[in-house]
Amino acid sequence: MSTKMKLLPALITLIAGAFTSVVTYILHYDTGKSLWILLIVLLVFYILGTVLQKVVYKFELQNEMEEAKRLEEEGKVVEKDAVAGEGEQTGDATEEADGEVYPEEQPYEEQESMEEEGSDDGAY
Repeated sequence: MSTKMKLLPALITLIAGAFTSVVTYILHYDTGKSLWILLIVLLVFYILGTVLQKVVYKFELQNEMEEAKRLEEEGKVVEKDAVAGEGEQTGDATEEADGEVYPEEQPYEEQESMEEEGSDDGAY
Protein backbone atom coordinates (compact mmCIF):
# COMPACT_ATOMS: atom_id res chain seq x y z
CA MET A 1 0.00 0.00 0.00
CA SER A 2 1.39 3.38 -0.93
CA THR A 3 2.13 6.14 1.55
CA LYS A 4 -0.66 8.24 0.07
CA MET A 5 -3.16 5.50 0.82
CA LYS A 6 -1.94 5.17 4.40
CA LEU A 7 -2.57 8.87 4.99
CA LEU A 8 -6.09 8.90 3.50
CA PRO A 9 -8.06 8.39 6.77
CA ALA A 10 -5.98 11.01 8.58
CA LEU A 11 -6.39 13.51 5.74
CA ILE A 12 -10.16 13.04 5.58
CA THR A 13 -10.41 13.31 9.37
CA LEU A 14 -8.37 16.52 9.52
CA ILE A 15 -10.37 18.18 6.75
CA ALA A 16 -13.67 17.26 8.43
CA GLY A 17 -12.36 18.48 11.79
CA ALA A 18 -11.22 21.81 10.38
CA PHE A 19 -14.56 22.32 8.64
CA THR A 20 -16.47 21.43 11.82
CA SER A 21 -14.35 23.77 13.92
CA VAL A 22 -14.98 26.67 11.56
CA VAL A 23 -18.73 26.01 11.39
CA THR A 24 -19.13 25.69 15.19
CA TYR A 25 -17.15 28.92 15.65
CA ILE A 26 -19.27 30.81 13.10
CA LEU A 27 -22.51 29.53 14.67
CA HIS A 28 -21.28 30.61 18.15
CA TYR A 29 -21.46 27.20 19.85
CA ASP A 30 -20.06 27.12 23.36
CA THR A 31 -16.71 25.38 23.80
CA GLY A 32 -18.00 22.21 25.50
CA LYS A 33 -20.66 21.55 22.89
CA SER A 34 -18.33 22.30 19.96
CA LEU A 35 -15.70 19.88 21.36
CA TRP A 36 -18.25 17.06 21.64
CA ILE A 37 -19.43 17.72 18.09
CA LEU A 38 -15.80 17.80 16.92
CA LEU A 39 -15.03 14.50 18.68
CA ILE A 40 -18.01 12.76 17.07
CA VAL A 41 -17.18 14.18 13.63
CA LEU A 42 -13.54 13.09 13.94
CA LEU A 43 -14.52 9.53 14.91
CA VAL A 44 -17.13 9.21 12.15
CA PHE A 45 -14.86 10.56 9.43
CA TYR A 46 -11.90 8.46 10.60
CA ILE A 47 -14.06 5.34 10.22
CA LEU A 48 -15.30 6.51 6.80
CA GLY A 49 -11.71 7.23 5.71
CA THR A 50 -10.58 3.78 6.81
CA VAL A 51 -13.42 2.12 4.87
CA LEU A 52 -12.59 4.23 1.80
CA GLN A 53 -8.91 3.29 2.14
CA LYS A 54 -9.76 -0.42 2.16
CA VAL A 55 -12.07 -0.07 -0.87
CA VAL A 56 -9.44 1.81 -2.88
CA TYR A 57 -6.78 -0.73 -1.86
CA LYS A 58 -9.04 -3.58 -3.02
CA PHE A 59 -9.51 -1.87 -6.40
CA GLU A 60 -5.74 -1.38 -6.73
CA LEU A 61 -5.11 -5.07 -6.06
CA GLN A 62 -7.76 -6.05 -8.58
CA ASN A 63 -6.25 -3.75 -11.23
CA GLU A 64 -2.75 -5.11 -10.57
CA MET A 65 -3.98 -8.70 -10.92
CA GLU A 66 -5.77 -7.89 -14.21
CA GLU A 67 -2.65 -6.11 -15.50
CA ALA A 68 -0.45 -9.08 -14.57
CA LYS A 69 -2.85 -11.48 -16.28
CA ARG A 70 -2.95 -9.28 -19.40
CA LEU A 71 0.85 -9.05 -19.53
CA GLU A 72 1.13 -12.81 -19.10
CA GLU A 73 -1.28 -13.37 -21.99
CA GLU A 74 0.61 -10.85 -24.15
CA GLY A 75 3.84 -12.67 -23.33
CA LYS A 76 2.36 -15.92 -24.57
CA VAL A 77 1.16 -14.25 -27.77
CA VAL A 78 4.58 -12.67 -28.37
CA GLU A 79 6.27 -16.04 -27.80
CA LYS A 80 3.91 -17.71 -30.29
CA ASP A 81 4.60 -14.99 -32.87
CA ALA A 82 8.35 -15.31 -32.34
CA VAL A 83 8.24 -19.10 -32.79
CA ALA A 84 6.04 -18.81 -35.88
CA GLY A 85 8.21 -16.07 -37.40
CA GLU A 86 11.60 -17.78 -36.97
CA GLY A 87 11.56 -19.52 -40.35
CA GLU A 88 10.08 -16.62 -42.30
CA GLN A 89 13.09 -14.26 -42.50
CA THR A 90 15.14 -14.56 -45.65
CA GLY A 91 17.98 -12.69 -47.30
CA ASP A 92 18.80 -9.08 -46.52
CA ALA A 93 15.28 -7.96 -45.67
CA THR A 94 13.53 -7.64 -42.35
CA GLU A 95 9.75 -7.62 -42.04
CA GLU A 96 8.45 -5.06 -39.57
CA ALA A 97 5.24 -5.38 -37.53
CA ASP A 98 3.29 -3.35 -40.07
CA GLY A 99 4.08 -5.87 -42.82
CA GLU A 100 6.45 -3.65 -44.83
CA VAL A 101 9.84 -4.99 -45.79
CA TYR A 102 12.92 -2.85 -45.16
CA PRO A 103 16.51 -3.66 -46.15
CA GLU A 104 18.74 -4.32 -43.19
CA GLU A 105 21.00 -1.43 -42.40
CA GLN A 106 24.70 -1.84 -42.03
CA PRO A 107 26.26 -0.93 -38.71
CA TYR A 108 27.71 2.57 -38.55
CA GLU A 109 31.32 1.35 -38.38
CA GLU A 110 30.93 -0.64 -41.60
CA GLN A 111 29.47 2.39 -43.38
CA GLU A 112 32.44 4.52 -42.35
CA SER A 113 34.97 1.93 -43.46
CA MET A 114 33.24 1.57 -46.82
CA GLU A 115 33.25 5.34 -47.34
CA GLU A 116 36.96 5.54 -46.53
CA GLU A 117 37.79 2.74 -48.97
CA GLY A 118 35.74 4.32 -51.75
CA SER A 119 37.25 7.80 -51.42
CA ASP A 120 40.88 6.76 -51.66
CA ASP A 121 42.29 9.77 -53.50
CA GLY A 122 45.66 9.62 -51.80
CA ALA A 123 45.30 12.84 -49.76
CA TYR A 124 45.11 12.53 -46.00
